[in-house]
Amino acid sequence: MRLSELLQRKPIEVAKIVRDRVRKIGVDEITAKIGKVLKGLDDVVLDVLSGIMIGRPVVLIGPVGLGKTTLAETLAEVLAISDPPYVEVACHSHMTAVDLTGDIDIAVVLQAGFDHPLSYIPGPLVMAHGSVLIMDEINRLNPYAQAALLQAIQEHYVYIRGYRIRTDFALIGTANPAEYEGVYELTEALADRMKFVEVKIPSRELLRSILIWKAKEALGELEVEIPPRLADILAKFAHEAVKAGYPQSVRSLSYALADAAAMAWSQRKEVGIRDLRKALSSNLPYDPEVKNTLLEIFDKSLHE
Repeated sequence: MRLSELLQRKPIEVAKIVRDRVRKIGVDEITAKIGKVLKGLDDVVLDVLSGIMIGRPVVLIGPVGLGKTTLAETLAEVLAISDPPYVEVACHSHMTAVDLTGDIDIAVVLQAGFDHPLSYIPGPLVMAHGSVLIMDEINRLNPYAQAALLQAIQEHYVYIRGYRIRTDFALIGTANPAEYEGVYELTEALADRMKFVEVKIPSRELLRSILIWKAKEALGELEVEIPPRLADILAKFAHEAVKAGYPQSVRSLSYALADAAAMAWSQRKEVGIRDLRKALSSNLPYDPEVKNTLLEIFDKSLHE
């Protein structure tokens, strides 16, 4: 990217482009396409759409493994307001403002001048102009990086060593609950500009079908029969774990079910509860105390 070209950028009405795409594709078609990848999130999709259609950044908040990032990516792909359809950044606590805005390489400037294509190394806030910016685990950003993001959202410009570069984008972020380790509270000014959409664990009936679907997807061409009862046990366990304060990852549960089925297949036998418990144990958190508590919840869910 040449700095001279970036400095001449024109504003892009991203919200209007999103609205036009939603009208053209149709809400039902959008939810149907996303439903092929993620089930039971139609209301969440509508919440996200209503936010970005009016130019409001949206943050999907919920426990890990519920499909928040996949939802953001799939929605961006369905809308396809740019090519590529989105710019994604995995946020972390050591990320600086420069990591988001990009910076000028002084060594290149001294040798080749400011307008050399390699003089400016763009960051995601600049690269996302006219596109969807997906910020995974946005609440891992430290306050300094949050300030750079706030400026881009508020002013539609980023500032790099005195240069002002235009940037317009639709922001979809994901966030883990505040009790998770390594997260920062979003500043009041930043949080005030965002719409927060909660992603909850699906109902027991829906979760059962999701687990079977995802497990079969993971097993691929292996022809293994997954008893619905085992998926129901896992779904029941997941809801009991949530009540006990241990929200479970749908991703981990589906892998546990697939793991149990693959284990049984390799031994040429039908998958049973013992296989499921063993696979679940391998897919639970490493902390021994937490794992033992969750296995106790699993054992109780077998008999209730």
